[in-house]
Amino acid sequence: MSRPKGTKNKPKPATDGAFEYTLEQRMKMVADLIVEKIIEDQSFGSKIVDILGIGVSNDAG
Repeated sequence: MSRPKGTKNKPKPATDGAFEYTLEQRMKMVADLIVEKIIEDQSFGSKIVDILGIGVSNDAG
């Protein structure tokens, strides 16, 4: 069964109580969460290099 005429590609109405963020606001929120997690992990003695699993090899010499 086909759609009624004129219903194609209409934006969905905003839901009451729903948050709408711009791309910049969403990126800042994710970046802030990452920074908070790094600071929290460092406060427990973890190094960022260990957390990410990257770093300089100690085999040089």
